Amino acid sequence: MKESALHTNKTQEIRSNIAQLAIWTRKFSAPLHRCINASLQKITASEHGQLILSVYKPGDDKSTVLLSMKKGESGISTAHLKPLPLKQPNSIVQIARKYVQGRKITAAYATMSPITIVLEFGEASLKLENYDEINQGPNCLILDLDAKPPRIVLAKKFDKIPTRYITDCGNHFSNGEAFFESWCEWSEENTKTKKRACFLYPFISYCPMPILEISEKNNAVIKENFVPKREEQLEVDKLPTRSQVLTVTRALEILPTHIRRSARTKLQFLSRRIVKQKADMPDQTEILRLQKQSEGLKTNLYLWPAGSLIWYVPPQFIQEFGMPAFYNLKKGEKPGDILNKIHHEIDVLKRRKNELTSRIAESIQAEIDFQLLIANSAEELKIFIDKYTEEHFHQKSDAQKFAKYILDLILIKEDLPSLSKLCHSLDISITETKQEQKLREEKEGRLPFRIYFASTGEFIRVAKSAEDGDKMIKMMPSNHTWVHVLTGEGSHVWLEKPKGGKKPSIQALREASILAVHHSKHGRAQSAEIQIATRADIEKKKNLAPGKVIVRRCETMLIKYEQNELQKLTAGNP
Repeated sequence: MKESALHTNKTQEIRSNIAQLAIWTRKFSAPLHRCINASLQKITASEHGQLILSVYKPGDDKSTVLLSMKKGESGISTAHLKPLPLKQPNSIVQIARKYVQGRKITAAYATMSPITIVLEFGEASLKLENYDEINQGPNCLILDLDAKPPRIVLAKKFDKIPTRYITDCGNHFSNGEAFFESWCEWSEENTKTKKRACFLYPFISYCPMPILEISEKNNAVIKENFVPKREEQLEVDKLPTRSQVLTVTRALEILPTHIRRSARTKLQFLSRRIVKQKADMPDQTEILRLQKQSEGLKTNLYLWPAGSLIWYVPPQFIQEFGMPAFYNLKKGEKPGDILNKIHHEIDVLKRRKNELTSRIAESIQAEIDFQLLIANSAEELKIFIDKYTEEHFHQKSDAQKFAKYILDLILIKEDLPSLSKLCHSLDISITETKQEQKLREEKEGRLPFRIYFASTGEFIRVAKSAEDGDKMIKMMPSNHTWVHVLTGEGSHVWLEKPKGGKKPSIQALREASILAVHHSKHGRAQSAEIQIATRADIEKKKNLAPGKVIVRRCETMLIKYEQNELQKLTAGNP
């Protein structure tokens, strides 16, 4: 009967521990996940028995982690508003800043016997001058709730008990059981900084880390660095792994060429729009300066000399309120008008700031939504590509040969709602027509100029159109020669620099000039004035029309030529 009773009590104790583990798992899972793989950026303490940890993890929120030994609020939690810190950091903060601040939290877990929460830190940075000293110091923060009163401990973890503690604790620890040495303890009663055994017995059980559920908040956080799959494809009982997540770069590679090109252009536009809006944001320091100046002017306006158009501001006001050395009234103005102008300027800056803040938030959200749409479209397309590959090809090399055929077939036959939505937002068709494809291939394969050869051997390149002229100028080295008719429309001409020579020969310049006249409105007259410059002396600005350039410095020359000279140059060329 006694054995049966003992067995029943043991079973009940195990069930009780399992139930308690489940409670702790739910209670502390979110803050513990917040800590894992995060870097400890700053550590402070509050007057109410809380250790305030500012941790950073890419893609996570900005909440602060609190280790609290305060009665009724003990445990680990996260908060967006930091508690008021101590005016002077206490001993545990000072020692923790030296040894664990800046290090990565490699493990975060709770234990049941004793009841604790443990944060373990990885190795210190090798770049630190005192690396050896820091690496041999404490590497754990422990909230011990079983202690009376509760305590927060900065401790060093050992894989086995050190020899200096074998006498006192050797009988309790076996090989392979973690041992913690206390370097600093903080409780409501006192603070102890003497090294000692943190726990006289090893941990019996700890709470396993649960897998977080995907929520809208989690998705918003993940979007910053990774774009997840479509929400309906995510399992709500686990986070997406790295293989389940498509970055924007990888997603763009999966999309067809014409869609990828348009999507990249729009991404660049969205990114540049955010940068420009942030650059246009009024400076808060300027608003504060004007507010301080208006306050000083309003307070001391009675000192303005009666009937005077100028007030020389006393030096003490200049220093205290940042006011200018003097104010000057225009005809018909009153001193109060200057104050009204400053208030109006402040109102304009504030309205502009509020407006831009709202626009920036909208732009960021638009960029995130567009990135998510790209990822969803690529994921949708990838599913069909994998399906077609598995069904029709046994070897990967064969599938790669017919990748373009597979992609075209999927775009024509399959229903792709996400990709259709993406194309609609880009205002392009989901498939390229044969005519569009031919034009694109021609555009990519064609050169923006016709090539001729001077009798001296240099290349002479003549732009095919105004747009091609802009492209050709971008390709020209700064020390090569540019030729163009002085008046009227005409093609840009690029005369190559001779090998080993500083300047092109007179003959080569004449032949390039003949081609410049021939490909202009003066072609029939076979005579025109020519301007000659180096590429460094011409500039193409964004606001100029296609084919138009600014010429800073050039030489002019009158050219007249015979038909036979032109025929020699254009022989074999269109």
